[in-house]
Amino acid sequence: MSKFEVVDQVHGFGFPEALRWREGKLWFSDMFRGQVMSWQPGGEPEVVLSSKTGGPKMPGGLGWTSSGELLIVDCLERTVIKVGSDGEPKLYLDLTAFTDHPLNDMHVDTDGTAWVGGYGFDPETQKPKASPIFRYTEQGEFSKSSARYVFPNGCERRGEELVVAETFSDQVSFFNNDFEHLQSFKCSTGSGPDGLTFDPEGALYVAMAFTGRIERLGVGGEFELAYALESSQEHMGGPKGIFDCAMHPTNGTLAFSSACLDEGYSMKNDTGSITLLGR
Repeated sequence: MSKFEVVDQVHGFGFPEALRWREGKLWFSDMFRGQVMSWQPGGEPEVVLSSKTGGPKMPGGLGWTSSGELLIVDCLERTVIKVGSDGEPKLYLDLTAFTDHPLNDMHVDTDGTAWVGGYGFDPETQKPKASPIFRYTEQGEFSKSSARYVFPNGCERRGEELVVAETFSDQVSFFNNDFEHLQSFKCSTGSGPDGLTFDPEGALYVAMAFTGRIERLGVGGEFELAYALESSQEHMGGPKGIFDCAMHPTNGTLAFSSACLDEGYSMKNDTGSITLLGR
C-alpha cells in the first residue's frame, strides 16, 4: 500500500466533522461553531448554513434526499432537519421520544433512507451504554435496531451492508438492511474509532479519534496504519485527534478532519483543520 502525502489543508475551525464529498466539494459540519460548510479544494470554505440563520447550534451528520435536499442532524435538539430549495431549514425527523442524549452522525442512502446514531449516554459522567441506530425512509417509515451499539458514530454503506464505528467499545460493526448483525472487528484499546469511509475498491478506512491515526481494515481482519499525525504534544491545547475521514469517490483523495482532543479548549479556540491526502 503506497504512502499517503499531504496535498492540501485548510485551518480555522472549531471541530470539523461529518465529511462528505459531493459534486467536487467537501461538505462538513463545524460542530463547535454551529456551521455547515462546503470547501472546493484550492479555494476558501463557504458557510452553507449557520446557527445564526436558523441552523443547528451543534450540527452533526450530513446527507441528501433523493431529490438533492440537504439533511442535517441537529445533535442537541435530537432531530434531523431538511434544507429545501428555498434555503429554509425545516424539521424532517424528530427523535426526542427515542433518546435522552444527543444525536451524532448519519448515513443517507441514494434513495434518501437515513440511518442515524446517537450518544446513548453522557461520556463525561456515565459509563458506556449501548444504544440503537434509527432508520427513516422518504416514505415516512421508521424503525430502529436493538440497543447493541456503544456510541454509534460514523456510518457508511458497502453494497447490501452498512458499517458503524462504535467509539467507546473500540470496534466497527457490520449489519444488513434489516439490522441483522454480520460481524465486528476490534480496534486497539482506547483508539476511539470515529468516522470511516470506503475506497472505490471497498477497503475500509477508519479515523481513530484518540490516537490521531487513520487505519485500514486488512483482508485478515486486522487494522494497519494508513496515516498518522505527527506528535502534537507541543501543540497549544495539547495533542490532536483525527475525527473523520472521507475518500473521494473517483480520484483517491482522502480527506480527514482533526482538532485538539481537549474539547473544552477546542470550544474556545480554532484548533480544527481539514487535510487532503494523496498518493
